[in-house]
Amino acid sequence: MTGSNFIGNDLGHLRLGIRPGDPAVEIRDVTDDYATIGMWGPRAREVLQAVSSSDVSNAAIPYMTARTIDIRGVQALAQRVTYVGELGWEFYVPNAGAMQVWDALYGAAKPFGVEPGGYKVLDSLRLEKGYRYYSMDVTMTENPYAAGLGFCVRLDKGDFVGREALLKIKQAGVPEKLATLTIGGEDYVTVYGGEAVLLGKDVVGRLRSAGYGYFVKKNIAFAYLPLALAKPGTKLEVEVFGARITAEVTADVLYDPKGEKLRV
Repeated sequence: MTGSNFIGNDLGHLRLGIRPGDPAVEIRDVTDDYATIGMWGPRAREVLQAVSSSDVSNAAIPYMTARTIDIRGVQALAQRVTYVGELGWEFYVPNAGAMQVWDALYGAAKPFGVEPGGYKVLDSLRLEKGYRYYSMDVTMTENPYAAGLGFCVRLDKGDFVGREALLKIKQAGVPEKLATLTIGGEDYVTVYGGEAVLLGKDVVGRLRSAGYGYFVKKNIAFAYLPLALAKPGTKLEVEVFGARITAEVTADVLYDPKGEKLRV
């Protein structure tokens, strides 16, 4: 599974990985064959169980696992992942049954006050969780250690593309870190990303992702900063439409930092 903006990128990466003499392999894009429906929130399991004959308990589908389940007669791959920081799933459903699954979930969710949300909702929630976004927070010019994703790297799992480069980076250490900043107070500030981060007269970084966290009531942004500045409590400023607004480096994760809500 990949993001909708990165299909060509990932297909190219996979195809370039085929070497002369490799066993026969078929790489096929099945994007048009499936729909993806995400459902998250503290009542997500109650909603899903109401329309599924399958066991959707935590024991049956633990966090970060996947299982094929029934949703109103449609077989769906239920992947227990989240980009919003709450209990929930991504459902991969054959196109022919997608509307049936959507209607079933939406109907069962109404009594709980659940509403559909678009990408900006997702974006706000993932900022509160400190979740990175490829192409903004992490690009081809950064590395996972500077981005705070070193825990995803398994250098002991044999050889893989980029292993030697990552090993050198880890041994040398990184001079900067992707830090989480809060900007201004509780009032909404129009911040798009790309704005200059200042310490006195010096530009020390530029914002990457930015938006408003409606649960924590803070303007949130990510920026790569020198290690000396990437510490919680560091006072900085961000230039927004010509005005300098106070900012502060804070904890990387502002909502449920231990990830307890994901695993229930």
